[in-house]
Amino acid sequence: MLSVFIIGNGKIAHHLVQAFLKTDVQIAGVYGRDIAKVNSFAAKYQIPAYSDLSKIPAQCDVYFLTVSDQVIKLISEQVKVHGLLVHCSGMMPISVLQNHTHYGSFWPIQSFSENNMVDFKNIPICIEASSEEDSRILEALADRISRKVQIVTQDQRQSLHLAAVLVNNFSNHLFALAAAFLESKSISFDLLKPLIEETVNKINYMEPRYAQTGPAIRNDIATIDMHKKALAENLPLLHIYDVLSRSIIEHKDNSNE
Repeated sequence: MLSVFIIGNGKIAHHLVQAFLKTDVQIAGVYGRDIAKVNSFAAKYQIPAYSDLSKIPAQCDVYFLTVSDQVIKLISEQVKVHGLLVHCSGMMPISVLQNHTHYGSFWPIQSFSENNMVDFKNIPICIEASSEEDSRILEALADRISRKVQIVTQDQRQSLHLAAVLVNNFSNHLFALAAAFLESKSISFDLLKPLIEETVNKINYMEPRYAQTGPAIRNDIATIDMHKKALAENLPLLHIYDVLSRSIIEHKDNSNE
């Protein structure tokens, strides 16, 4: 039986604990600086709570640093444990943990919200470790909660993270901008949700470049000009519209015609 310890009590910590509780993995406890928050977290999942890093158990198999990228190295230097220490970052190199003998990265490719349940079985988990032995431990752990486990290099993980920002963070920002624009016109954003669902569903059975529709891919300059006029008083959105329209035109594939 593998044992894990969670350092941090944010969104990814919640989801990891929920996933591991469905397996034979032993959760030895959770650490958090805020005593009230970590006690609440621990009580929710009925696991031990710690607010002092020097008191956490030192013999667990894997320690998860579920903290922001900015403090990964700092906390790593404060943790005195014998097990495998991993961060859950898509961008940070694992070398920031090299003050430990065993270290690596355990990165789920997903956008986590604290109160939104996810099925970890369908979430790809990217693994990178300092040795083959450590990689096998992380694989065994990841296999317990996901059907999609991938060993990656640092460059592959960082490239995936960049691409994830494009498809998740940037697309959601466009949703927010569209919602604000419609609100200014007293129109409900709900009217666009079926379109958004269909757009996302298409890439399950065709390449994104073949799913592209709209005035830019058709080179419909008249419609594009009308859109730009409608955005004349919203310069930030006009700039985004213009940049993306030109990008679609420049990357136009003849198969879309």
